[in-house]
Amino acid sequence: MSQNSANVLNLGKSPTSTILKLSWPTIVEQIAFTILNFADTAMVGVLGAQFTAAVGISAPVIWLASGIMAAISVGFSVQVAQKIGADDMESASKASSQSLSASIVLGAILTLLALSVTNVLPKLLGADEITAPITRDYFFVMAFSFFVNTVLTTISAVLRCAGDTTSPLIGNSIAIVANIILNFLFIFPERTMIFFGKEVYVWGAGLGVKGAALATLLSITIATLIVLVMFFFNRKGLKIYAKHIFAFDKQINTSATQIGVPVALERVTLSLGQVVFMRIISSMGTSAIAAHHLAIQAESMSYMPSFGFAVAATTLVGQSIGADKPKMAKDFGLKAANIGAILMAATGVILFFFGEAIVSLFTPDKEVIKMSGAILKIVAFAQPFEAGATIFAGALRGAGDSRWPFYINLIGVWGFRIVLSTIFVFMFNLGLSSVWVAMLIDLVFRGIVCRRRFVKAIG
Repeated sequence: MSQNSANVLNLGKSPTSTILKLSWPTIVEQIAFTILNFADTAMVGVLGAQFTAAVGISAPVIWLASGIMAAISVGFSVQVAQKIGADDMESASKASSQSLSASIVLGAILTLLALSVTNVLPKLLGADEITAPITRDYFFVMAFSFFVNTVLTTISAVLRCAGDTTSPLIGNSIAIVANIILNFLFIFPERTMIFFGKEVYVWGAGLGVKGAALATLLSITIATLIVLVMFFFNRKGLKIYAKHIFAFDKQINTSATQIGVPVALERVTLSLGQVVFMRIISSMGTSAIAAHHLAIQAESMSYMPSFGFAVAATTLVGQSIGADKPKMAKDFGLKAANIGAILMAATGVILFFFGEAIVSLFTPDKEVIKMSGAILKIVAFAQPFEAGATIFAGALRGAGDSRWPFYINLIGVWGFRIVLSTIFVFMFNLGLSSVWVAMLIDLVFRGIVCRRRFVKAIG
């Protein structure tokens, strides 16, 4: 096999160094996203618990949209990885080109669907009369971001599976800085601030959570434009031609559908589960919603290594399978998951001992801080298992097996998390901590079963 710059199977001196070299830009990117989420949450938190709750209520539906975006990206990026592994760069380039046109069409559909449910969404998710209009304003603006985010998610995934994890890092990092600045200007009204002992007038739009959503929309648009330029002028051997973008390729799109539909079902399963999960939590009041949302934001720091190693696993397992090297694929998958589990165990320790301190950065509400700190101690024990669930699912997709992650998530979320939460809250009145115990059980189950499935599938 001739070596091309998109083939990353021998990127490092060992499988471990290859995984680390491929995953670190994505991990840094996730760190940047976590900082952004922290900044978003802290700025909105200043406005009050109901504003935080409005963002939290919208979160499951935004996750649902993100899951569909991920399905589109996986359908094409796995093909790119396997074609590169087989040294078929022409087919890899065609799949990359088709991914762009598909993401444009499906992104537009997502935005239109989101706009159509904006008015009824808050009540469906259990928002009270005060929180509902705030939620509606926030989600209306966020719906427009679905279009550009679908394009960004898809082409970023394709670049990563071609071994280019740096371009998405650059584009998203620039956009994250822009988002924080725009948040500062859009959320708060005009005011006078003290800089270096001097009063300085600062313009502000005073749009509240609507301003946070507008900042997100503009920053994602910036990232999309930057990554698109890198997509067309990449240095990894992928050639993007207009004729391939606008010419429908039945084989590529059929394969994308076969791989992507189970991923979409998986994400829909997870996100609808989150919607029901949020509806259960909404029954406990605004403080519980705010505490749950802030705990999720604090826990997001633990996702950083798992997502990075999942991306590396998808790419390396996909290219290994394309190169007809199943033993190499198995080695990459197991090593990526083991490294990720160790790192997430470390973040679990941080969540257990410093959870309240982290949440206090987002809100001054003492009750919310105490509630969030308690549930973070619970989920801290799930971190290594969550790493396994995420990374092995990525490895399975790289091998072209996107069905089993769907089956496993279906059982975990609905068979354990939702059923147990319903029993704990409505039969035994156990409160917010009990639903996080149900989530812990779900994550432990998924981590164990995903590992077993990967080992069996690769052989």
